[in-house]
Amino acid sequence: MAGYILRRLLSAIPVLLGITVIVFVIMALIPGDPATAILGSFATPENVEKLNRDLGLDKPLVAQYFIWLGNMLQGDFGQSFALNRPVIDEVLERFGATLILAGTAFVLCSLFGVIAGVVSAARQYGFADKVITFVVLLGISIPSFFLGMMMILTFAVSLRWFPVSGMWPIYGARDLAALIDHLTMPALALAVVATGVIARLSRSAMLEVLRQDFIRTARAKGVPEGRVVWRHALRAAMVSIIPVLGIQAGFVLSGAVYIEIVFQWPGVGRMLVDAILKRDILLVQGGVVLVAACYVMFNIAVDVAQSLLDPRIKT
Repeated sequence: MAGYILRRLLSAIPVLLGITVIVFVIMALIPGDPATAILGSFATPENVEKLNRDLGLDKPLVAQYFIWLGNMLQGDFGQSFALNRPVIDEVLERFGATLILAGTAFVLCSLFGVIAGVVSAARQYGFADKVITFVVLLGISIPSFFLGMMMILTFAVSLRWFPVSGMWPIYGARDLAALIDHLTMPALALAVVATGVIARLSRSAMLEVLRQDFIRTARAKGVPEGRVVWRHALRAAMVSIIPVLGIQAGFVLSGAVYIEIVFQWPGVGRMLVDAILKRDILLVQGGVVLVAACYVMFNIAVDVAQSLLDPRIKT
């Protein structure tokens, strides 16, 4: 197992390097001069030239990339132009809020998605299967940002059940109850689409397992149906379900950008949008690289969990 984990970690290195190249090139291709955007009304030709020289933007693009990469490998992600603070400090401060939102949404979509898929497969073509299929298709068809806006209008503006936006109340205690109150709507809006995808693929995996010989043998021996479905069939189906969970984890993490804007959640997604608008290049690059690294590490963890359920995967 240690050798398998080491191989997966080594295989992630070229992926992360490729991500740094893509992020750097995309930011370099954005129209406009970063120095002009930073200086604003003070953007005289002399000031722009001096700032480009100070930031190293007057060097060739390849040289800029290797300087940035070398500094980043030493833990120096640079200084945010707009915020005038280290990029790593700002990203890590915002990343906690994103992890709370995305982590809650991932737990919700994994739990409800797998349960819905198992129930739907166990009651194939029955009433429960038809209802779950309809709800799942409806959930997949609704964009998360649109659902978030509808939830704000319904549950925050009209019914006043939840706060409109933010992570904490402006006045009052910042305790767990206040966090849950602000977290409920954005987490549900973010989890809906992923729940539908997990439910559909969990149903397919369960149907395939329920047709296998060992399930028929268990039923022939008189094993209760609930035990057959939830203990034997689900355990075998998890080998196919776990990779789906890994993919949806990436979807939830990337989808948090839209939800954070809709609900004004103070996470990395909102930070990246603000940084792009301000042409804060180093902040955008640092944020994207950190999110991508977390996504790669999570997929490695999923592969390891899958190999524990099915040792054949390691070979």
